Amino acid sequence: MTCTAQPDTILAWYRRLVARKFDSSRQRAYPGRPRVEPAVEALVVRLARENWGWGYDRIVGALANLGHHLSDQTVGNILRRHDIAPAPKRSQTTTWKDFIRRHMDVLAGTDFFTVEVVSWRGLVTYFVLFFIHLETRRVTLGGVTRHPDACWKQQVARNATLEDTGYLKGYRYLLHDSRPAE
Repeated sequence: MTCTAQPDTILAWYRRLVARKFDSSRQRAYPGRPRVEPAVEALVVRLARENWGWGYDRIVGALANLGHHLSDQTVGNILRRHDIAPAPKRSQTTTWKDFIRRHMDVLAGTDFFTVEVVSWRGLVTYFVLFFIHLETRRVTLGGVTRHPDACWKQQVARNATLEDTGYLKGYRYLLHDSRPAE
């Protein structure tokens, strides 16, 4: 009997044959899980940005209601790819832009401007206080005076916040410029 191959060579051939038999890599189209559709990924990002208090599980539930079934891990991966923090961190880092966008319906702004009026004494300065509803851009005149003292401001505040007829009824937040008038 003649030996044409070493025992290690024969064992290596055997291992390759067994490995080839159980290797199904050529049958796979691509490695790993299929990617989430771009439309669904955009929906996840939108839900997270518009609902800053929602965690991964709440987003998964909302997606399931819409017919999209993702795991909370997949939602987390999508949000990380888009640099969106988890819900507790998102709620701690609210920017003014996000705050105003979320509260437009209950947000009003107020400020003064001055008007120079010609009278028989010459130019007279009048102070005008106005309120603006940010969502509708509706402007309401709060009052006009030559001397905006504390009593006048208190009366304007009472008029603005009257329970039934005040023009700030239904608003939760009032923004004003804290700089003194020049």
